[in-house]
Amino acid sequence: MNYNQKLKEKFQFHPQIRRIAQHRHLPKSIYYQIKEQRIMREARRRKEQNRRKHSKPGSVPLVPERKKHIVAVVK
Repeated sequence: MNYNQKLKEKFQFHPQIRRIAQHRHLPKSIYYQIKEQRIMREARRRKEQNRRKHSKPGSVPLVPERKKHIVAVVK
């Protein structure tokens, strides 16, 4: 582990090493959770589009994703 770290420090200005070092490395479990969340979000979006497409115009309102999560506004 220390050896790998020393190599990264020694060659940090090499273009290929710099490119790899700038990547955002995540644990595999987190990576797959993000991927699963993306799939679920796309499915919800697709279902909403289909619902809008196959219903009477204006009956299913277009609510932005940011507005969907707002529960209440306190004055």
